[in-house]
Amino acid sequence: MVSAGSRDILHIDLDAFFASVEQLRDPSLKGKPVIVGGDPAGRGVVAAASYEARQYGVRAAMPTAQAKRLCPHAVFVRGSHGVYGEYSARFFDILDTYSPLVEPVSLDEGYMDLTGCDRLHRGPAERTAERIRQHIRDELGLIASIGMGTNKLIAKVASGQAKPDGFLHVPPGQERDFLAPLAVGCIPGIGPKGQKQLQRLGIRTVGQLCALSLKQLERHFGDWGVALYHRSRGRHDSPVHRSEEPAKSISRETTLQRDSLDRAFLSATLSHLTEKAGAQLRKENLFARGVTLKLRFRDFTTITRSCTFNAPTHNDHLLFESIGKLFTRAYRERVPVRLVGVALTHLTPHRMAQKDLFTDSNPERWDRLYKSIDRLRGRYGFNTILRAQSLRTAPRRRGNVLSRKISSKAS
Repeated sequence: MVSAGSRDILHIDLDAFFASVEQLRDPSLKGKPVIVGGDPAGRGVVAAASYEARQYGVRAAMPTAQAKRLCPHAVFVRGSHGVYGEYSARFFDILDTYSPLVEPVSLDEGYMDLTGCDRLHRGPAERTAERIRQHIRDELGLIASIGMGTNKLIAKVASGQAKPDGFLHVPPGQERDFLAPLAVGCIPGIGPKGQKQLQRLGIRTVGQLCALSLKQLERHFGDWGVALYHRSRGRHDSPVHRSEEPAKSISRETTLQRDSLDRAFLSATLSHLTEKAGAQLRKENLFARGVTLKLRFRDFTTITRSCTFNAPTHNDHLLFESIGKLFTRAYRERVPVRLVGVALTHLTPHRMAQKDLFTDSNPERWDRLYKSIDRLRGRYGFNTILRAQSLRTAPRRRGNVLSRKISSKAS
């Protein structure tokens, strides 16, 4: 059995992932400040920013209008989530070749346990980590920063300190010395609110936090104080788990260019978002047991409405039928809508369909129809074939757009 203090845990994080992918797709963007996140003249938030844009103070989750003021010469791109997903899959395929224990955290970061792999990789874990960075660079053209330590907490903080394009190993026994000079915000689980609470006690660095006793922290913060006591000392017992579970949900949402009371337009937007989410659901060979509608109004009031199905489905017409009913009940005629969203929930790889003696339900025929639709979209673009209701929101394209209104029966 390997002791916790002798484990070799890596945290691998792709640097400025979305923006870096966009620079790969368009070499003319290389070296320029790139902001992924929509139209700077409209609304929305920054999804990602290249390091060239970050130098001007641009950060993720910042309003795009503010990002434009900070960096007027930035190049804004809307983003290509399907492409990011493909790069992410290739990224984790690379990681899987080095260890059976890889735990994805998001599209662009994950943990790896290399404990006991020295003989397999013919060298120490530090050398393997550098080899992984080079492998990612050679195969994907992307830059990764890697932190290494005896647990996930230390590895995570180390990768943050290694950015951009670096590797940092914190040897066993040096965890407290490594953390001591760093700001408390570097510790996972201490967000802006937590930092303010600690600052009121005069605590700004991890070393200052570490100087407090368990009793003091527990008195001030309860159970969170106990967690702070151990984390400030670099202690973390959670192992690296290989995730085999499907995604918990697939969602699509959009902030409208202008607040809208137009019920038909809002319904069309929801139809288009449902088609996008449904296509992703089928691509991942999953079925949804439920759907959730999200509406945000002009006053920023946000509501969600959900329902579940008798049997899982991945058919757009059934998904939108439920979303449409939720929208009808939730719509407020006098309050303009700012954002609409759709989430497919309770995902499963199994259909588990039950025969219905009173309806003409033929899942195989519907499957053939949607497979044909997905093939056409894969070859000619998503907007090649849409529900008639979605066409009002689809971007205009040169040439003809094939539309087909899907009726209540598959042909």
